[in-house]
Amino acid sequence: MKHKILIWDNDGTVTGSNNPNDASDKAKVILPGVREAMEKADFNFIISGFKSPESEAQNFDPEKISDKFIALMKELPIQTAAFSPMIGGIACYVVIKRTDNTIIIKKAHEDPRYKSYIGKFKKPDIGMFVVMKDIAFEEYGRVINQDTSVMIGDTWHDEAAAKSFGIPFLDASVLHRSVK
Repeated sequence: MKHKILIWDNDGTVTGSNNPNDASDKAKVILPGVREAMEKADFNFIISGFKSPESEAQNFDPEKISDKFIALMKELPIQTAAFSPMIGGIACYVVIKRTDNTIIIKKAHEDPRYKSYIGKFKKPDIGMFVVMKDIAFEEYGRVINQDTSVMIGDTWHDEAAAKSFGIPFLDASVLHRSVK
């Protein structure tokens, strides 16, 4: 893969269940091809959360989601994970593993720079992408653009957001099938 920055969806792309009848967190595994692709990339970022009936039916606990991403960061080479746990995409939290391996959590929705993205932090909107672009530059000195980055996902929400943001999209099934 020529891109140095991989931006991943989480559920269905990075993690999924071996058992289609069990969607619980305990049944989740890292999907085929993910670890290998992440190890080849310079940077791996996750953008999690899209507008669906399930995600718009309730608010999720940002602390619990942060803990899940911190655990995933210990297992995989992920630098940053952004997620939108609130109905309507009104909030964006970002878990950041700094270069010294300390982990911080930012509430991007409280940053005045992102005021116009409140309500647009869930895919297919691009609010989380804008936040991730700024964090990539501010924390790691990296530029997210069409030449350096690709979004890997498993839904039309992921593809639409990537295209709206101006970066290429790769369907996760291609990656998952590439490993035998």
